[in-house]
This record gives sequence, C-alpha cells and structure tokens, in this order.
Amino acid sequence: MTTDESLSFLAVLKADLLTAMRERKATEVTTLRGLISAIDNAQAVPVGDRHDKYVFHAFGDSTVEVPRRGLGHADLRGLVEAEIQARNDAAEDYRQLGRADKAQELTDEALILGRYLGS
Repeated sequence: MTTDESLSFLAVLKADLLTAMRERKATEVTTLRGLISAIDNAQAVPVGDRHDKYVFHAFGDSTVEVPRRGLGHADLRGLVEAEIQARNDAAEDYRQLGRADKAQELTDEALILGRYLGS
C-alpha cells in the first residue's frame, strides 16, 4: 500500500466516523476513534534520546518537523487484526467474569473493525 492508499484508508475511516456520529452510533464512533488513534500512534516517529533537553523552537520551524512513518497495507492490516484480537480477548475475560453485557460490547466493536480488513 502506498502512502496515497494509506491516506485513502484513513479518509474512509474518517468519513465512516462522521456518518456514525450523524447517526448517533456510539459504539461505532468509539471504535473508529480508537482505530484512527492506533494508526496515528503507529505512524509516530521514535524520538529516542533527542528530547532529553527542551529546546525552544519557533512555531512552524521546519528544523523540528519530521514526516510521519508510512504504513503499508500489511502494517494497517496487522494493526486492525491486533485491535480485533485485543477486543476478542477482553470479551472472553468479561464472559468468564459473568459480564456478558461488556463482552457483547467488545464483540460488537470487533465486528465493526472486521469490516476494514478488506480495505
């Protein structure tokens, strides 16, 4: 997946988020926001020890700008799969604790995320 494809994947997620917000689908809104955040976090560039000392820079100073890490198709698919697995694992834990309501919420979230595995 090229950068353009990865941007189009994010565009689809954000469009779906807006639709879910308009339709007041709380579970879908929460799930999509979480997935978008996970992608943002995965694109963050590691800073290592470069921020040990704070140095003041003017707003927009290009010397401190670093392009975000590009994610390929396999990276995005792996991220979605990991989010689904985490929810399924947590749902199973809740079932064992007798919290079928919370388990169902997590299962519903996993199903929402599953729609994006083909993207």
